[in-house]
Amino acid sequence: MPALKRNNPLAIAASIGLMVLFIISLHSVILADWARQDTHSFAWYKDITFVTKDRGWIVGTEGVILSTDNGGETWQPRARFTTDNFLQIHFTDEYTGWILCERNIYARGNNPISYLRKTTDGGRNWEKIEFENIGRERVTRLLFGPDGRATAFGEGGIFYKLQEDGVTWKKYQTAIHFLLMDGAYGENSLGAIVGAGGTIMFTEDGGLTWEKATLMGDYEARFNAVFFEGKAGGWAVGTAGHIFHSVGGGRLWRPQNSTVTADLNDVYFTSVQNGWAVGDNGIIVRTRDGGNTWYDEKPVVSHKIERIAFNGDTGFAIGMGGTLLKYTGSANDPGTKPTMMRRN
Repeated sequence: MPALKRNNPLAIAASIGLMVLFIISLHSVILADWARQDTHSFAWYKDITFVTKDRGWIVGTEGVILSTDNGGETWQPRARFTTDNFLQIHFTDEYTGWILCERNIYARGNNPISYLRKTTDGGRNWEKIEFENIGRERVTRLLFGPDGRATAFGEGGIFYKLQEDGVTWKKYQTAIHFLLMDGAYGENSLGAIVGAGGTIMFTEDGGLTWEKATLMGDYEARFNAVFFEGKAGGWAVGTAGHIFHSVGGGRLWRPQNSTVTADLNDVYFTSVQNGWAVGDNGIIVRTRDGGNTWYDEKPVVSHKIERIAFNGDTGFAIGMGGTLLKYTGSANDPGTKPTMMRRN
């Protein structure tokens, strides 16, 4: 009888099934790691965006542009038309896009530091556009609202708004005097702009008006990035590992423990539970509970990571030294399945 039991086909089949499940589980864990993609470049990548699930863009220093037509499986360099630095790229639709540019310091002359490039043919051609009366002030970020409203901001709290002609950026006076670094919109016309000196400005009317938010904790931190997920949840990250969280649409922000002290440069949530923040020295921190607990993931590079974005289940992180990291999410992660999103 014992021999018959050991050779029982049902028992053998059950053992094989358990082994298969173990292998599948192990494969899912392996896929959850960040891995480096080779782009054959040492450029400093500054921004990444996806226009559709297949079409995406990366921009960086000295006029570097990469594009993908297969969801980020491979990236191809585009022909350079300038040696100026590209800081940000954003598409309002599949054909209309903007690049925030910074002139080469050695060839700038008396020209303004910041200017724009605009395409209306899906990136084949890029027209140069200047900011109105900008002088030597530097623009750090463009912010596009869901209703088409666009804002640019940067040093000394400078503020520009895109006019109805879709080309002219008009300067506006504000009461903000700190360096502004990033902005984002959430649902229900909620949004925030963050920057130095613990600056967080929030809006509840889609950017028509901005008010100063209340911070509980270190109000001197410089915030480098902000992200909204869900109806009212927001996260802002910055220097010395600071992470602040808002559950009320941006009026009040409370600190969370990132577990790291390196500067954090960007943050991205795929659901109200699942989020990542990236920063200097290759730092990547992860949360699975909305930021109540963060943990430091195994580093892949030692370079500064500038930006992180997700396209469906696949994540991408970019930065110095041609850094392009790719992440395929684990099926074991709790929360809802992420959907394709574009950065503001």
